[in-house]
Amino acid sequence: MAEWQRRFWSTTASGYVGVVTRMLLGLVLFRTMFQQFSHAEFGFWALLWSLFGYGILLDFGFGFTAQKAVAEKSAIGDMAGLSKLLATILWTFIGMAVLLLVVFLALREPFLARMGVLAADREEFGRAYAVFFVGLAIMFPMGLFPEILRGLQRIDLANWVGTLTTLLNFGFLYWGLTAHWSLALLMGISVTTSVLPNLVAAVLAIQRLPGISFSPKGFEWRSVRAQMGFSLTAYLITFSNMLLAKSDQLVISLTLGVALVTIYQAGYKMGEMLGLFSVQLQQVLSPAAAALHARGDESGLRDLLLRSSRLTWLLVTPCYLLSAVYLEPLIRLLTGMAGVPRNTWWIGQALLLAVYSSQLTNSCSKRVLMMSGDSKRLLFISLAEAGANVLLSIILAYQIGVLGVAIGTLIPTILVGWGWVIPVTIRKLKLPFRSYVGYHLQGTLVPLLVFSVMLAGLAWWVPAAAGSGFLELGWRGLLCMAPLMFLGREVIRGMSRTGGEAGG
Repeated sequence: MAEWQRRFWSTTASGYVGVVTRMLLGLVLFRTMFQQFSHAEFGFWALLWSLFGYGILLDFGFGFTAQKAVAEKSAIGDMAGLSKLLATILWTFIGMAVLLLVVFLALREPFLARMGVLAADREEFGRAYAVFFVGLAIMFPMGLFPEILRGLQRIDLANWVGTLTTLLNFGFLYWGLTAHWSLALLMGISVTTSVLPNLVAAVLAIQRLPGISFSPKGFEWRSVRAQMGFSLTAYLITFSNMLLAKSDQLVISLTLGVALVTIYQAGYKMGEMLGLFSVQLQQVLSPAAAALHARGDESGLRDLLLRSSRLTWLLVTPCYLLSAVYLEPLIRLLTGMAGVPRNTWWIGQALLLAVYSSQLTNSCSKRVLMMSGDSKRLLFISLAEAGANVLLSIILAYQIGVLGVAIGTLIPTILVGWGWVIPVTIRKLKLPFRSYVGYHLQGTLVPLLVFSVMLAGLAWWVPAAAGSGFLELGWRGLLCMAPLMFLGREVIRGMSRTGGEAGG
Protein backbone atom coordinates (compact mmCIF):
# COMPACT_ATOMS: atom_id res chain seq x y z
CA MET A 1 0.00 0.00 0.00
CA ALA A 2 1.32 3.45 -0.91
CA GLU A 3 2.18 5.90 1.88
CA TRP A 4 -0.53 8.31 0.73
CA GLN A 5 -3.13 5.53 1.07
CA ARG A 6 -2.01 4.72 4.62
CA ARG A 7 -2.34 8.37 5.57
CA PHE A 8 -5.38 9.25 3.49
CA TRP A 9 -8.19 8.64 5.96
CA SER A 10 -6.33 9.85 9.06
CA THR A 11 -5.50 13.06 7.21
CA THR A 12 -9.00 13.37 5.78
CA ALA A 13 -10.71 12.62 9.09
CA SER A 14 -8.62 15.18 10.97
CA GLY A 15 -9.29 17.63 8.17
CA TYR A 16 -13.04 17.14 8.38
CA VAL A 17 -13.07 17.46 12.15
CA GLY A 18 -11.25 20.74 11.65
CA VAL A 19 -13.44 22.01 8.85
CA VAL A 20 -16.69 21.06 10.60
CA THR A 21 -15.44 22.82 13.71
CA ARG A 22 -14.54 25.89 11.66
CA MET A 23 -17.85 25.81 9.82
CA LEU A 24 -20.01 25.51 12.91
CA LEU A 25 -18.07 28.02 14.97
CA GLY A 26 -17.53 30.18 11.91
CA LEU A 27 -21.29 30.25 11.35
CA VAL A 28 -21.84 31.66 14.82
CA LEU A 29 -18.86 34.01 14.57
CA PHE A 30 -19.73 35.28 11.09
CA ARG A 31 -23.29 35.99 12.14
CA THR A 32 -22.12 37.71 15.33
CA MET A 33 -19.68 39.89 13.39
CA PHE A 34 -22.33 40.66 10.81
CA GLN A 35 -24.61 41.92 13.57
CA GLN A 36 -22.09 43.55 15.94
CA PHE A 37 -19.83 45.32 13.44
CA SER A 38 -20.86 48.36 11.47
CA HIS A 39 -20.81 47.94 7.68
CA ALA A 40 -17.49 49.80 7.56
CA GLU A 41 -15.94 47.66 10.32
CA PHE A 42 -17.14 44.41 8.75
CA GLY A 43 -15.91 45.46 5.32
CA PHE A 44 -12.52 46.54 6.69
CA TRP A 45 -12.12 43.27 8.62
CA ALA A 46 -13.05 41.19 5.55
CA LEU A 47 -10.72 43.22 3.34
CA LEU A 48 -7.71 42.80 5.65
CA TRP A 49 -8.23 39.06 5.96
CA SER A 50 -8.65 38.78 2.21
CA LEU A 51 -5.24 40.49 1.95
CA PHE A 52 -3.87 37.90 4.39
CA GLY A 53 -4.28 35.33 1.64
CA TYR A 54 -1.80 37.31 -0.43
CA GLY A 55 0.83 36.82 2.30
CA ILE A 56 1.65 33.44 0.78
CA LEU A 57 2.92 35.30 -2.28
CA LEU A 58 5.81 36.64 -0.23
CA ASP A 59 7.42 33.19 -0.09
CA PHE A 60 8.21 33.31 -3.83
CA GLY A 61 7.21 29.69 -4.19
CA PHE A 62 9.66 28.41 -1.57
CA GLY A 63 6.85 26.97 0.54
CA PHE A 64 6.02 24.53 -2.25
CA THR A 65 9.76 23.99 -2.76
CA ALA A 66 10.19 23.07 0.92
CA GLN A 67 7.25 20.67 0.78
CA LYS A 68 8.59 19.01 -2.36
CA ALA A 69 12.17 18.86 -1.05
CA VAL A 70 11.15 17.32 2.28
CA ALA A 71 9.12 14.63 0.50
CA GLU A 72 11.98 13.82 -1.90
CA LYS A 73 15.11 14.26 0.25
CA SER A 74 13.76 12.57 3.38
CA ALA A 75 12.91 9.55 1.20
CA ILE A 76 16.55 9.21 0.10
CA GLY A 77 18.13 10.32 3.41
CA ASP A 78 19.78 13.53 2.20
CA MET A 79 19.41 15.35 5.52
CA ALA A 80 22.49 17.55 5.07
CA GLY A 81 21.17 18.96 1.80
CA LEU A 82 17.71 19.37 3.32
CA SER A 83 19.13 21.28 6.33
CA LYS A 84 20.89 23.79 4.09
CA LEU A 85 17.80 24.32 1.97
CA LEU A 86 15.39 24.78 4.89
CA ALA A 87 17.76 27.01 6.90
CA THR A 88 18.29 29.23 3.88
CA ILE A 89 14.57 29.56 3.26
CA LEU A 90 13.75 30.26 6.93
CA TRP A 91 16.32 33.03 7.40
CA THR A 92 15.44 34.57 4.07
CA PHE A 93 11.81 34.71 5.21
CA ILE A 94 12.77 36.29 8.53
CA GLY A 95 14.73 39.04 6.79
CA MET A 96 11.89 39.71 4.34
CA ALA A 97 9.32 39.80 7.15
CA VAL A 98 11.19 42.54 8.99
CA LEU A 99 11.64 44.60 5.82
CA LEU A 100 8.05 44.24 4.69
CA LEU A 101 6.65 45.12 8.11
CA VAL A 102 8.43 48.48 7.90
CA VAL A 103 6.98 49.07 4.43
CA PHE A 104 3.40 48.15 5.39
CA LEU A 105 3.47 50.34 8.47
CA ALA A 106 4.70 53.24 6.37
CA LEU A 107 1.78 52.71 3.97
CA ARG A 108 -0.89 52.73 6.69
CA GLU A 109 -2.26 56.23 6.18
CA PRO A 110 -2.33 56.12 2.34
CA PHE A 111 -4.05 52.73 2.53
CA LEU A 112 -6.77 53.96 4.92
CA ALA A 113 -7.36 57.01 2.74
CA ARG A 114 -7.58 54.96 -0.46
CA MET A 115 -10.06 52.54 1.14
CA GLY A 116 -12.34 55.44 2.00
CA VAL A 117 -12.16 55.02 5.80
CA LEU A 118 -14.06 57.85 7.50
CA ALA A 119 -12.20 60.32 9.71
CA ALA A 120 -14.13 59.14 12.78
CA ASP A 121 -12.88 55.58 12.22
CA ARG A 122 -9.34 56.43 11.14
CA GLU A 123 -7.60 56.04 14.54
CA GLU A 124 -9.20 52.72 15.51
CA PHE A 125 -8.88 51.25 12.02
CA GLY A 126 -5.24 52.38 11.95
CA ARG A 127 -4.49 50.46 15.16
CA ALA A 128 -6.20 47.35 13.79
CA TYR A 129 -4.18 47.71 10.58
CA ALA A 130 -0.90 47.86 12.55
CA VAL A 131 -1.79 44.84 14.68
CA PHE A 132 -2.76 42.85 11.60
CA PHE A 133 0.52 43.45 9.77
CA VAL A 134 2.68 42.80 12.84
CA GLY A 135 0.91 39.45 13.14
CA LEU A 136 1.39 38.80 9.42
CA ALA A 137 5.13 39.47 9.77
CA ILE A 138 5.36 36.82 12.49
CA MET A 139 3.20 34.29 10.62
CA PHE A 140 5.14 34.62 7.39
CA PRO A 141 8.44 32.87 8.31
CA MET A 142 6.71 30.43 10.66
CA GLY A 143 4.53 29.28 7.76
CA LEU A 144 7.48 27.19 6.57
CA PHE A 145 6.86 24.54 9.25
CA PRO A 146 3.35 23.42 8.20
CA GLU A 147 4.86 22.95 4.72
CA ILE A 148 7.49 20.67 6.24
CA LEU A 149 4.76 18.59 7.92
CA ARG A 150 2.99 18.33 4.57
CA GLY A 151 6.18 17.11 2.94
CA LEU A 152 6.43 14.46 5.65
CA GLN A 153 2.81 13.48 4.88
CA ARG A 154 1.84 14.27 8.49
CA ILE A 155 -0.83 16.83 7.68
CA ASP A 156 -3.07 15.16 10.25
CA LEU A 157 -0.92 16.61 13.03
CA ALA A 158 -1.26 20.12 11.64
CA ASN A 159 -5.01 19.60 11.33
CA TRP A 160 -5.47 18.65 14.99
CA VAL A 161 -3.47 21.66 16.13
CA GLY A 162 -5.55 23.87 13.85
CA THR A 163 -8.76 22.54 15.38
CA LEU A 164 -7.61 23.39 18.91
CA THR A 165 -6.62 26.93 17.93
CA THR A 166 -9.95 27.36 16.13
CA LEU A 167 -11.68 26.71 19.46
CA LEU A 168 -9.47 29.30 21.15
CA ASN A 169 -10.08 31.80 18.37
CA PHE A 170 -13.83 31.39 18.60
CA GLY A 171 -13.99 31.61 22.38
CA PHE A 172 -12.03 34.83 22.68
CA LEU A 173 -13.52 36.53 19.61
CA TYR A 174 -17.09 35.72 20.60
CA TRP A 175 -16.42 37.03 24.10
CA GLY A 176 -14.85 40.18 22.68
CA LEU A 177 -17.62 40.84 20.17
CA THR A 178 -20.42 40.48 22.68
CA ALA A 179 -18.47 42.64 25.19
CA HIS A 180 -17.85 45.25 22.44
CA TRP A 181 -14.06 45.17 22.63
CA SER A 182 -12.14 47.45 20.28
CA LEU A 183 -11.45 46.47 16.67
CA ALA A 184 -7.69 46.49 17.34
CA LEU A 185 -8.00 44.14 20.33
CA LEU A 186 -10.20 41.75 18.37
CA MET A 187 -7.65 41.81 15.54
CA GLY A 188 -4.89 41.02 18.04
CA ILE A 189 -6.79 37.95 19.25
CA SER A 190 -7.39 36.82 15.70
CA VAL A 191 -3.76 37.09 14.56
CA THR A 192 -2.41 35.52 17.76
CA THR A 193 -4.54 32.42 17.32
CA SER A 194 -3.44 32.31 13.68
CA VAL A 195 0.26 32.33 14.63
CA LEU A 196 -0.09 29.61 17.28
CA PRO A 197 -0.60 26.61 14.90
CA ASN A 198 2.62 27.50 13.05
CA LEU A 199 4.57 27.60 16.30
CA VAL A 200 3.31 24.15 17.28
CA ALA A 201 4.00 22.87 13.75
CA ALA A 202 7.62 24.00 14.18
CA VAL A 203 8.01 21.82 17.28
CA LEU A 204 6.37 18.81 15.59
CA ALA A 205 8.40 19.17 12.39
CA ILE A 206 11.74 19.42 14.19
CA GLN A 207 10.90 16.32 16.27
CA ARG A 208 10.25 14.31 13.10
CA LEU A 209 13.38 15.40 11.26
CA PRO A 210 16.29 14.33 13.49
CA GLY A 211 19.55 15.81 12.32
CA ILE A 212 17.92 18.87 10.75
CA SER A 213 19.41 22.23 11.72
CA PHE A 214 17.89 25.66 11.15
CA SER A 215 20.96 27.53 12.33
CA PRO A 216 21.85 30.66 10.30
CA LYS A 217 25.26 29.03 9.82
CA GLY A 218 23.52 26.68 7.40
CA PHE A 219 22.51 29.54 5.12
CA GLU A 220 23.70 28.66 1.64
CA TRP A 221 22.04 30.34 -1.30
CA ARG A 222 23.41 27.72 -3.70
CA SER A 223 21.08 25.12 -2.18
CA VAL A 224 18.10 27.30 -3.07
CA ARG A 225 19.38 28.39 -6.46
CA ALA A 226 19.08 24.82 -7.74
CA GLN A 227 15.35 24.98 -6.96
CA MET A 228 14.74 28.46 -8.40
CA GLY A 229 13.00 27.27 -11.57
CA PHE A 230 10.37 25.31 -9.68
CA SER A 231 10.07 28.01 -7.00
CA LEU A 232 9.43 30.78 -9.52
CA THR A 233 6.84 28.70 -11.34
CA ALA A 234 5.14 27.76 -8.05
CA TYR A 235 5.18 31.41 -7.01
CA LEU A 236 3.47 32.61 -10.18
CA ILE A 237 0.88 29.84 -9.93
CA THR A 238 0.24 30.77 -6.30
CA PHE A 239 -0.10 34.41 -7.32
CA SER A 240 -2.70 33.54 -9.92
CA ASN A 241 -4.58 31.35 -7.43
CA MET A 242 -4.65 34.19 -4.92
CA LEU A 243 -6.09 36.48 -7.57
CA LEU A 244 -8.81 33.93 -8.22
CA ALA A 245 -9.61 33.44 -4.55
CA LYS A 246 -9.09 36.89 -3.04
CA SER A 247 -9.33 39.55 -5.72
CA ASP A 248 -13.11 39.98 -5.68
CA GLN A 249 -13.20 41.83 -2.36
CA LEU A 250 -10.41 44.13 -3.52
CA VAL A 251 -12.11 44.77 -6.87
CA ILE A 252 -15.35 45.69 -5.08
CA SER A 253 -13.51 47.99 -2.66
CA LEU A 254 -11.70 49.82 -5.45
CA THR A 255 -14.60 50.08 -7.89
CA LEU A 256 -17.76 50.22 -5.77
CA GLY A 257 -16.62 50.99 -2.18
CA VAL A 258 -15.56 48.93 0.84
CA ALA A 259 -19.07 48.92 2.37
CA LEU A 260 -20.39 46.83 -0.56
CA VAL A 261 -17.98 44.03 0.37
CA THR A 262 -20.55 43.13 3.04
CA ILE A 263 -23.24 42.44 0.42
CA TYR A 264 -20.83 40.27 -1.55
CA GLN A 265 -19.62 38.39 1.54
CA ALA A 266 -23.16 37.29 2.39
CA GLY A 267 -23.36 35.41 -0.91
CA TYR A 268 -19.69 34.42 -0.97
CA LYS A 269 -19.71 32.54 2.31
CA MET A 270 -21.42 29.35 1.10
CA GLY A 271 -19.02 28.97 -1.82
CA GLU A 272 -16.12 29.42 0.60
CA MET A 273 -17.52 26.74 2.90
CA LEU A 274 -18.00 24.33 -0.02
CA GLY A 275 -14.35 24.87 -0.92
CA LEU A 276 -13.28 24.21 2.67
CA PHE A 277 -15.23 20.96 2.65
CA SER A 278 -13.75 19.84 -0.65
CA VAL A 279 -10.11 20.60 0.03
CA GLN A 280 -9.99 18.12 2.93
CA LEU A 281 -10.20 15.30 0.37
CA GLN A 282 -7.08 16.54 -1.42
CA GLN A 283 -4.61 17.35 1.34
CA VAL A 284 -2.41 14.30 0.74
CA LEU A 285 -2.08 14.80 -3.02
CA SER A 286 0.83 17.24 -3.36
CA PRO A 287 3.37 15.48 -1.10
CA ALA A 288 2.25 12.07 -2.35
CA ALA A 289 2.71 13.19 -5.97
CA ALA A 290 6.18 14.58 -5.18
CA ALA A 291 7.30 11.30 -3.59
CA LEU A 292 5.87 9.18 -6.43
CA HIS A 293 7.45 11.42 -9.06
CA ALA A 294 10.84 11.23 -7.34
CA ARG A 295 10.67 7.42 -7.57
CA GLY A 296 9.53 7.52 -11.21
CA ASP A 297 6.26 5.74 -10.38
CA GLU A 298 4.02 6.84 -13.28
CA SER A 299 1.34 4.23 -12.63
CA GLY A 300 1.21 5.34 -9.01
CA LEU A 301 0.69 8.98 -10.08
CA ARG A 302 -2.06 7.93 -12.44
CA ASP A 303 -3.74 5.91 -9.71
CA LEU A 304 -3.46 8.80 -7.24
CA LEU A 305 -5.03 11.33 -9.59
CA LEU A 306 -7.87 9.15 -10.82
CA ARG A 307 -8.92 7.82 -7.44
CA SER A 308 -8.85 11.23 -5.78
CA SER A 309 -10.74 13.01 -8.56
CA ARG A 310 -13.45 10.30 -8.60
CA LEU A 311 -13.91 10.59 -4.83
CA THR A 312 -14.15 14.39 -5.20
CA TRP A 313 -16.85 13.95 -7.85
CA LEU A 314 -18.80 11.57 -5.61
CA LEU A 315 -18.72 13.66 -2.41
CA VAL A 316 -18.59 17.27 -3.61
CA THR A 317 -21.49 16.96 -6.07
CA PRO A 318 -24.15 16.29 -3.40
CA CYS A 319 -22.75 19.06 -1.20
CA TYR A 320 -23.05 21.51 -4.08
CA LEU A 321 -26.60 20.44 -4.89
CA LEU A 322 -27.72 20.72 -1.27
CA SER A 323 -26.16 24.17 -0.98
CA ALA A 324 -27.73 25.39 -4.22
CA VAL A 325 -31.22 24.09 -3.41
CA TYR A 326 -31.23 25.47 0.15
CA LEU A 327 -29.12 28.55 -0.47
CA GLU A 328 -31.60 31.13 0.84
CA PRO A 329 -32.10 29.56 4.29
CA LEU A 330 -28.37 28.89 4.48
CA ILE A 331 -27.55 32.55 3.84
CA ARG A 332 -30.12 33.61 6.43
CA LEU A 333 -28.63 31.13 8.87
CA LEU A 334 -25.14 32.48 8.24
CA THR A 335 -25.93 36.20 8.39
CA GLY A 336 -29.09 36.53 10.48
CA MET A 337 -30.75 38.45 7.64
CA ALA A 338 -34.53 38.72 7.90
CA GLY A 339 -34.69 38.34 4.13
CA VAL A 340 -32.11 37.61 1.43
CA PRO A 341 -31.99 40.20 -1.38
CA ARG A 342 -32.29 38.64 -4.82
CA ASN A 343 -28.93 40.09 -5.81
CA THR A 344 -27.24 38.35 -2.87
CA TRP A 345 -28.94 35.05 -3.76
CA TRP A 346 -27.65 35.22 -7.33
CA ILE A 347 -24.15 36.09 -6.11
CA GLY A 348 -24.26 33.00 -3.91
CA GLN A 349 -25.43 30.76 -6.77
CA ALA A 350 -22.75 32.05 -9.14
CA LEU A 351 -19.94 31.55 -6.63
CA LEU A 352 -21.20 28.13 -5.56
CA LEU A 353 -21.17 26.97 -9.17
CA ALA A 354 -17.69 28.44 -9.68
CA VAL A 355 -16.29 26.60 -6.65
CA TYR A 356 -17.99 23.35 -7.64
CA SER A 357 -16.68 23.50 -11.21
CA SER A 358 -13.18 24.31 -9.95
CA GLN A 359 -13.24 21.32 -7.61
CA LEU A 360 -14.14 18.95 -10.44
CA THR A 361 -11.61 20.30 -12.93
CA ASN A 362 -8.73 21.86 -11.02
CA SER A 363 -8.45 20.64 -7.45
CA CYS A 364 -6.93 17.18 -7.91
CA SER A 365 -5.35 17.71 -11.31
CA LYS A 366 -3.39 20.83 -10.41
CA ARG A 367 -2.04 19.38 -7.17
CA VAL A 368 -0.72 16.24 -8.85
CA LEU A 369 0.50 17.88 -12.06
CA MET A 370 2.28 20.61 -10.09
CA MET A 371 4.48 18.11 -8.26
CA SER A 372 5.05 15.72 -11.16
CA GLY A 373 6.80 17.78 -13.81
CA ASP A 374 3.96 19.81 -15.34
CA SER A 375 4.32 23.00 -13.31
CA LYS A 376 5.25 25.21 -16.29
CA ARG A 377 2.19 24.11 -18.24
CA LEU A 378 0.01 24.85 -15.22
CA LEU A 379 1.57 28.29 -14.98
CA PHE A 380 0.20 29.36 -18.35
CA ILE A 381 -3.24 28.00 -17.49
CA SER A 382 -3.35 29.69 -14.08
CA LEU A 383 -2.16 33.08 -15.30
CA ALA A 384 -4.67 33.06 -18.15
CA GLU A 385 -7.55 32.22 -15.81
CA ALA A 386 -6.53 34.79 -13.19
CA GLY A 387 -6.09 37.55 -15.74
CA ALA A 388 -9.47 36.83 -17.32
CA ASN A 389 -11.09 36.73 -13.87
CA VAL A 390 -9.79 40.13 -12.74
CA LEU A 391 -10.41 41.86 -16.06
CA LEU A 392 -13.93 40.53 -16.48
CA SER A 393 -14.80 41.24 -12.83
CA ILE A 394 -13.73 44.89 -13.16
CA ILE A 395 -15.65 45.37 -16.40
CA LEU A 396 -18.83 43.74 -15.09
CA ALA A 397 -18.57 45.54 -11.72
CA TYR A 398 -18.95 48.85 -13.53
CA GLN A 399 -21.68 47.46 -15.79
CA ILE A 400 -23.99 45.59 -13.38
CA GLY A 401 -22.57 46.11 -9.89
CA VAL A 402 -21.59 43.53 -7.27
CA LEU A 403 -23.23 40.62 -9.10
CA GLY A 404 -20.94 41.34 -12.05
CA VAL A 405 -17.90 40.54 -9.91
CA ALA A 406 -19.31 37.08 -9.13
CA ILE A 407 -20.11 36.45 -12.81
CA GLY A 408 -16.59 37.59 -13.67
CA THR A 409 -15.31 34.77 -11.48
CA LEU A 410 -17.73 32.12 -12.76
CA ILE A 411 -17.17 32.43 -16.52
CA PRO A 412 -13.35 31.96 -16.63
CA THR A 413 -13.53 29.18 -14.02
CA ILE A 414 -15.85 27.09 -16.19
CA LEU A 415 -14.21 27.82 -19.54
CA VAL A 416 -10.61 27.26 -18.43
CA GLY A 417 -11.40 24.26 -16.23
CA TRP A 418 -13.40 22.24 -18.72
CA GLY A 419 -11.79 23.53 -21.90
CA TRP A 420 -8.14 23.46 -20.83
CA VAL A 421 -7.35 21.73 -17.52
CA ILE A 422 -9.37 18.57 -18.21
CA PRO A 423 -7.80 17.99 -21.68
CA VAL A 424 -4.31 18.45 -20.18
CA THR A 425 -5.17 15.96 -17.43
CA ILE A 426 -6.43 13.37 -19.89
CA ARG A 427 -3.26 13.63 -21.95
CA LYS A 428 -1.18 13.25 -18.79
CA LEU A 429 -3.08 10.08 -17.89
CA LYS A 430 -2.78 8.73 -21.44
CA LEU A 431 -6.45 7.81 -21.40
CA PRO A 432 -9.17 8.30 -24.03
CA PHE A 433 -11.82 10.80 -22.92
CA ARG A 434 -14.43 8.03 -22.85
CA SER A 435 -12.31 5.94 -20.47
CA TYR A 436 -11.69 8.95 -18.23
CA VAL A 437 -15.41 9.70 -17.96
CA GLY A 438 -16.26 6.02 -17.58
CA TYR A 439 -13.86 5.65 -14.67
CA HIS A 440 -15.47 8.58 -12.86
CA LEU A 441 -18.97 7.17 -13.38
CA GLN A 442 -17.95 3.70 -12.22
CA GLY A 443 -19.36 3.27 -8.72
CA THR A 444 -20.70 6.83 -8.56
CA LEU A 445 -23.54 7.03 -11.10
CA VAL A 446 -26.16 5.09 -9.12
CA PRO A 447 -25.41 6.78 -5.77
CA LEU A 448 -25.61 10.24 -7.34
CA LEU A 449 -28.84 9.44 -9.18
CA VAL A 450 -30.46 8.15 -5.98
CA PHE A 451 -29.29 11.23 -4.12
CA SER A 452 -30.67 13.57 -6.81
CA VAL A 453 -34.05 11.85 -6.82
CA MET A 454 -34.33 12.08 -3.03
CA LEU A 455 -33.28 15.74 -3.00
CA ALA A 456 -35.75 16.63 -5.75
CA GLY A 457 -38.52 14.79 -3.92
CA LEU A 458 -37.83 16.63 -0.69
CA ALA A 459 -37.62 19.99 -2.43
CA TRP A 460 -40.92 19.36 -4.22
CA TRP A 461 -43.01 17.61 -1.57
CA VAL A 462 -41.53 18.97 1.66
CA PRO A 463 -40.06 22.38 0.77
CA ALA A 464 -37.92 24.06 3.42
CA ALA A 465 -39.07 27.43 4.73
CA ALA A 466 -36.82 30.42 4.00
CA GLY A 467 -36.16 30.72 7.73
CA SER A 468 -35.28 27.06 8.30
CA GLY A 469 -32.75 26.45 11.05
CA PHE A 470 -29.75 24.17 11.28
CA LEU A 471 -31.68 21.11 12.48
CA GLU A 472 -34.34 21.32 9.76
CA LEU A 473 -31.71 21.67 7.03
CA GLY A 474 -29.51 19.05 8.70
CA TRP A 475 -32.03 16.19 8.66
CA ARG A 476 -32.72 16.82 4.98
CA GLY A 477 -29.04 16.60 4.18
CA LEU A 478 -28.54 13.46 6.23
CA LEU A 479 -31.56 11.78 4.65
CA CYS A 480 -30.16 12.38 1.17
CA MET A 481 -26.54 11.58 2.01
CA ALA A 482 -27.13 8.27 3.84
CA PRO A 483 -27.99 6.18 0.73
CA LEU A 484 -25.24 7.90 -1.28
CA MET A 485 -22.61 6.94 1.29
CA PHE A 486 -23.89 3.36 1.42
CA LEU A 487 -24.12 2.88 -2.35
CA GLY A 488 -20.78 4.61 -2.95
CA ARG A 489 -18.89 2.72 -0.23
CA GLU A 490 -16.66 0.86 -2.68
CA VAL A 491 -15.35 4.13 -4.14
CA ILE A 492 -14.73 5.46 -0.64
CA ARG A 493 -12.97 2.29 0.50
CA GLY A 494 -10.85 2.33 -2.64
CA MET A 495 -8.90 5.33 -1.37
CA SER A 496 -7.14 3.21 1.25
CA ARG A 497 -7.09 -0.16 -0.48
CA THR A 498 -4.51 -1.60 -2.83
CA GLY A 499 -5.89 -2.82 -6.10
CA GLY A 500 -5.34 -2.80 -9.84
CA GLU A 501 -4.20 0.37 -11.50
CA ALA A 502 -6.98 2.87 -11.65
CA GLY A 503 -8.29 3.42 -15.07
CA GLY A 504 -6.33 0.53 -16.46
